[in-house]
Amino acid sequence: MKTFTLAGLALALLTSFAVNAQEGENSTTQEPPMLGLHWAKGIVQPAATPKADMVWHGGTVMPTATAAAIFWGKSWPTHPGDKISGMDKWYLGFGGSHYAMTSDEYTGSNRTVSPTVTYGGHFIDNSTAAGGSKPSAILAEVCKVIPRPVSNGYYAVYTDVPRGMAGYCAYHSWGTCGTTKVQFAFFWKLDGDAGCDPESTVAGESQGLAAIANVSGHELSEARTDPRGYGWFDSSGEENGDKCAWSFNTPHVTFKNGSEWKIQGEWSNKAYNGSTGFANTSGQKGCLSGK
Repeated sequence: MKTFTLAGLALALLTSFAVNAQEGENSTTQEPPMLGLHWAKGIVQPAATPKADMVWHGGTVMPTATAAAIFWGKSWPTHPGDKISGMDKWYLGFGGSHYAMTSDEYTGSNRTVSPTVTYGGHFIDNSTAAGGSKPSAILAEVCKVIPRPVSNGYYAVYTDVPRGMAGYCAYHSWGTCGTTKVQFAFFWKLDGDAGCDPESTVAGESQGLAAIANVSGHELSEARTDPRGYGWFDSSGEENGDKCAWSFNTPHVTFKNGSEWKIQGEWSNKAYNGSTGFANTSGQKGCLSGK
């Protein structure tokens, strides 16, 4: 019987879905993959690899992104706390920020990633939310809620379902709504979840908001550099967010609109090769804080 490490399994999934994507297989004919899983603390740490650089595996990147947030679950209309308004502020400040610029070096077959990320606002769906084990359910939610999806769309689905025993905080993936290819991400409810808590000291934000804000930086950065499973990742299958997960170099990062967030670094090949980055949990100095 074959056995896989979690990193090995992630790489196998990336390779499998990359082949299918490049062969033009319709993403609605199979379960979309979970990419860039943001593992909870202590589950998986970035593994040192013989070559730390990420490599382009062909395909496109997202030169620009049009983002929208979906808050899915019965509790959102009555108990939103500061998370809906906070994530509106997060997305409105992300585009054009120094943090968004940490991914600018990555080029695909269709140009280079830019910090241009526009935000179309949020949607609230008060039906019962599905858990994170079925990306097809998250894709179906996106296709149901977003009236006119676009091919450079990034649709973040925030549920009111606690993580429980799942080993990850969030993931990103892709699929098709009708004939339009879309990118999407899934997020558990992380209130009171020590395994997904960045332990932010930014004043005026709840722990639950701080937690989803941190993992949102991870997933959006990965979707922009590896939108459809065959973009940029290293020899272990780790994307730019994975390689700097739970790695912080500053108490907070300031976005373009002045909002402040405790948010993980993002991997830069240039920073690693030029010795200008800070270390991830494996000691590889290729992370940029975007401050």
